[in-house]
Amino acid sequence: MNIPEKYIKHFPAYEDVFVGDLEHYRKHFLPICSINLQFLFPEQDEWLHFVSVKEIHESSVGEDTQSFHTTFTKEDMLGFDVMDGKYKFEADWDYFILHQKEQLEAAYETLKSTGDKAYLRMKRKVMSLDEVEHAYIANEQDYQSRKAFFLKNNNIYPYSSFGDAKESVEELTRDFEDKQSSGWGLSFPEVNGILDDIAFQSEEAQSYIKEYGESIEEMLQFEHTNLLYVPKCANGETFTYIGSFTGYYFQAFGADSVYLFYDRELRKAVICFEYS
Repeated sequence: MNIPEKYIKHFPAYEDVFVGDLEHYRKHFLPICSINLQFLFPEQDEWLHFVSVKEIHESSVGEDTQSFHTTFTKEDMLGFDVMDGKYKFEADWDYFILHQKEQLEAAYETLKSTGDKAYLRMKRKVMSLDEVEHAYIANEQDYQSRKAFFLKNNNIYPYSSFGDAKESVEELTRDFEDKQSSGWGLSFPEVNGILDDIAFQSEEAQSYIKEYGESIEEMLQFEHTNLLYVPKCANGETFTYIGSFTGYYFQAFGADSVYLFYDRELRKAVICFEYS
């Protein structure tokens, strides 16, 4: 299936996706694509955005920053207020552990200078930030190469980088050609070559529904996934499910699937990461 081109934007600019301090959004987020809900709901002429984050590497995003969690921002789930078609991150920026680097390093130096043995625990925490920082760099580099590959070829590079960031379009092109000559399979995402599903309308989702006899109501519980959390309204109903994409097609370390949910009344968009 395809969305008419007027309803979808591939790799949108940060200023078209986020509102507020763009420096922070550029530091932590990766815009993948935007869709206009009018494609799904004719009366809703508004844009939503599929995004990922650079913090993904070995553990859950937000795993070590529980004190900064909110109702819709917790482990592997991020909430945004939707304001005139753009996202405002709802939580404190310290939700991202790397955002705390300077203050953690300062706390470590203070503990060390006073002889407080707690500095040893702090040392391990500070050292772990080097791995997170490496993931940020690798994810940014791989994302930029993949974005450039798409702009050149009008299709994504449809294989995982397995944590090894590609440095250029040329490297991706050589790797793509090598995989093809070696007999690797080739399958692009079903929705406009970038998304896997929109509102359970993809062939894969429809096939699953038919094979297992699932109703839409049952699908909306998302019990067939490994999601840690699914955003729900106060009455227990799941937010409107918009769609999903394969996270590792867009960065060196990526989620298996990334889901977008939306509640129009709350004006809240929620991104959730899933791993097998």
